[in-house]
Amino acid sequence: MSSVLVLCLLILAAFGFVVLTMAVSKLNRRIRTLESAETALEREFAAARARATEVEAAQQFLSRFVRELPGVVHGLLSTPTGRNIPKQLLGAIKRSVEPRRAIVAVRRRPAETDPDRHMFLAVAAVHPEGWIELGHEIRIGTGEVGYAVELQRVMERRDFDNQQPHTRKRLREETTGGFQPDLVAPMVVDQEVVGVVAVEGLSRRATDLKDAFRLIAQVGAISVHTAARYSEMKATASIDGLTGIFNKRYLTQRLAEETTRALEESSHASLFMFDVDHFKAYNDQNGHVAGDRLLQTLSRLVQDNLRRDTVFGRYGGEEFLIIYPGLHREQAMAAAENIRKAIAAYPFAHAGTQPLGSVSISGGVAECPLDGRNAVGLVRAADEALYRAKRGGRNRVMAHEPVYIGETALQPAADHTPEPGTLLALATITPPQGVPSLAAALRNPEALAAALEAASPDATIDLRGQTGPSKPAFGQTTDKDKDEAKTA
Repeated sequence: MSSVLVLCLLILAAFGFVVLTMAVSKLNRRIRTLESAETALEREFAAARARATEVEAAQQFLSRFVRELPGVVHGLLSTPTGRNIPKQLLGAIKRSVEPRRAIVAVRRRPAETDPDRHMFLAVAAVHPEGWIELGHEIRIGTGEVGYAVELQRVMERRDFDNQQPHTRKRLREETTGGFQPDLVAPMVVDQEVVGVVAVEGLSRRATDLKDAFRLIAQVGAISVHTAARYSEMKATASIDGLTGIFNKRYLTQRLAEETTRALEESSHASLFMFDVDHFKAYNDQNGHVAGDRLLQTLSRLVQDNLRRDTVFGRYGGEEFLIIYPGLHREQAMAAAENIRKAIAAYPFAHAGTQPLGSVSISGGVAECPLDGRNAVGLVRAADEALYRAKRGGRNRVMAHEPVYIGETALQPAADHTPEPGTLLALATITPPQGVPSLAAALRNPEALAAALEAASPDATIDLRGQTGPSKPAFGQTTDKDKDEAKTA
């Protein structure tokens, strides 16, 4: 009996131990579940806090961008010319997305002599300065920037990395200066690319900035397009009907403005005046229609060889003017010589019938304020240099050579040496070279003193170059008067 009781107690104890063990295990599992849930909650809380921080940063960026946008739009659309638009656009990008490096490039204008010129983008603004040259060309379709322009799509770094391996490799090999943009946004108006903006090294994810970047690029595109149309409309009233370049009225007004600016800012402005050699012979032999076509072709050729800030127009007939703001005479001479060479090498129709064997120009260059301080003086100086080029054989460019008063010294000659004891009038001793300077006249003071000492004290200088006795003062009686009185 007792053994049965002991057995029952053992069974009950074993059962209780099993139940207790199961309870403890369940409790441990529950604790581990709670700990896992706590860890998950901590992770979720950390993620939520990170998202909140990100949302707060996005809100701050959006608030700053919204504050900047009206000023950016106003500044871009109020620019009368497209010259300052790239810099203003780059400033807006720097303030908005804070990139490490950025560029703004504009599309080249089409040119008759260079059919592929419009396939290039020229860098017009860069941040920071110096890592790539202004004017550096990016071919559309080449490199990551050119690839995005060709597709007319706003692309981020992930879009480039998702390209096919061979395409990705080619784009990286064609990239200039190790520039790997995080965002590229083409500036497109009516499905036509007018430029591009690209940034590298963003402080925020490119995906978050994509829409804002697209908006900035679109505003820039509209600004560039509007400035171009405005310039075209403004120039319509100042365009020569035959050649499509500026006419004389506009050239005269613009030259006056540039000379005034050069004087006020202590700067420079140069003028290149040229005309077509033997143009009358060309007209007489080939007809006036051929002559008009020659002027049209020449005008387009010159335009394709000019900088954007240069002013070119038809001054009258076959005469043309080019205004170079800010250039010295030597710089303008180099630019003018390039134009002369381009015209001489161009295969104009009937060029072989010209007296020089080709269509050529002769021109003169003058600089403000060195050769003239206003439009009239500058045109006169350039015109004088032009005719010197004509007299020199044509097909050449010459600079104006100013002549200063007193620059030429008196050259000794027997015909102009006075006899001892006489003083000749100034008109009789003036050499053909002009009146000598005072410094040149005093270089031989001994000869001058000897001439003065040898002169008769009673000698006078007659305006006709003759010498004679001194005339009596008013009211003084002479010997001749006394003789006449005795005779009477």
